[in-house]
Amino acid sequence: MKIRVSFLVVLSAFFLLGIVWADSAPSKDKTEGEKGTSQKESKAAAIKWLKYDEGIKLAKEEGKKVFVEFTAKWCGWCKKMHATTFIEPEIVAMMNDNYVAVSVDGDSRDTLNIDGWITSEKGLAREYKVTSYPTYWFLTAEAEPIAPIKGYRDKAALGNILDYLKDDSYKNLSFTDFIENKKKK
Repeated sequence: MKIRVSFLVVLSAFFLLGIVWADSAPSKDKTEGEKGTSQKESKAAAIKWLKYDEGIKLAKEEGKKVFVEFTAKWCGWCKKMHATTFIEPEIVAMMNDNYVAVSVDGDSRDTLNIDGWITSEKGLAREYKVTSYPTYWFLTAEAEPIAPIKGYRDKAALGNILDYLKDDSYKNLSFTDFIENKKKK
């Protein structure tokens, strides 16, 4: 099974321009020293990360979208995401409730069996045209690509993106309009 991303890459570029533009404003997140929850409290509930092949299967069964993290052991920004954003209780809850979280090590030769298509995690990263880490892909429950985002995201930025995609708002509303509507509420 070859993953078809060419058409959706162009579509994703338009989607991402809206995200990048909306996320370019400084975040109003608290600094690490001001966070209201300790790391110990945050670790009580964690994102349930799966291998790609397991996650795709589960997403189809549960009808959930897939959040694919492409990472590498040496990636500093990936480590920062796991030490900060991915332990925020709101992000953990939104991910576990609305998405199947998948982690792919772009340097790993570990084998994946995706509906009979055998590849490595590294090969999968090539299929998704991952050129930097971290890169995140959003997929439908049927494993069809929605859009990628690249780089570190704080709680506010990732939370807005997760919220935008979870209920299919991206199908009929630009990200900028989604954020504007959210501010009005």
